[in-house]
Amino acid sequence: MCDIEENETQNNDSGSRNKDKSKNESPATMIKEKSEDEILEVKSSSDCNGVTRDQFDAPDKTVATELKRLPRSQKKRLKQELAMQRKKEMRKEKRQLQKLKMKEKAKKEKKEAMVQPTRKELREEIKSKLEAAMICGQRICIDLSMENTMTSKEKNKLAQQLCRLYGVNKKADTPAHVYFAGFDKNGELYQECIQKIDGFEKYQVEMTEVPVLELFDTNDIIYLTPDATDMLEELDKDKVYVIGGIVDESVIKNLSKQRADAANIPTYRLPIDRYMRRKDQIHFSQILAINQVFEILVTYLSSKNWRAALSRGVPERKGYVLKD
Repeated sequence: MCDIEENETQNNDSGSRNKDKSKNESPATMIKEKSEDEILEVKSSSDCNGVTRDQFDAPDKTVATELKRLPRSQKKRLKQELAMQRKKEMRKEKRQLQKLKMKEKAKKEKKEAMVQPTRKELREEIKSKLEAAMICGQRICIDLSMENTMTSKEKNKLAQQLCRLYGVNKKADTPAHVYFAGFDKNGELYQECIQKIDGFEKYQVEMTEVPVLELFDTNDIIYLTPDATDMLEELDKDKVYVIGGIVDESVIKNLSKQRADAANIPTYRLPIDRYMRRKDQIHFSQILAINQVFEILVTYLSSKNWRAALSRGVPERKGYVLKD
């Protein structure tokens, strides 16, 4: 009798403990434990009897059924717990994604830093290219001996064009060997360049007061002028191409051509008519600034393509576009 009573007492105590334990456990934990027990039961039975895939899916259906049977308060609590868990997972995924993005950004910046040269390296590279051009580059000369034909305003504009010309040569893939010939260092133009252009005296350009006809062999000179009859076909490495140093506001008809004809120097014009056509407008002009003519020549040096060179140097306001 005592044994029976003791057993009953133990059973009651264990039952009460299980009951208290079940009160403290959350619905999610209870369902999880129950679903795991059921899965074990299904697996153990499958070892003996052989079950189908549908029977393996049975625990999920059981869990869904148990969820429906839960009181509303426990369902609400379960929903909150699941929502909190999902938020934690999303925050964790977001942190991991941010870390990954930061790593990729750092890797990209490191790679770019390795590829991109520094400013000092760029300056050294430009200096080296210009030095090489001074030795074996295509010779292009700006004839500045016609300063006395221009007003002070026009000389100011010419100084700006010389500055742009040098900038074009620095950026060119194939820079030219540039000469500023007939350049009077006591003249107004030179003083304008010194005052308005920083570092003008350090330009990697041959500046000389010697006129074009004395500086080069006349057999090597080709004078470029919009008044010439013949069009330029290609650039000859052994020739020096001379551009008249006058701004378009002060152009006197045939001025450059007359000077060249007097010295029996051949004259050519850029092949604008061959590769370009006039737009539907009133104003047309093939008279270009010296920096524009220069840009066309150095672009042709690297591309060997007149269409590309002319589209680069002839502004639309001149009334010309490339032919189809």
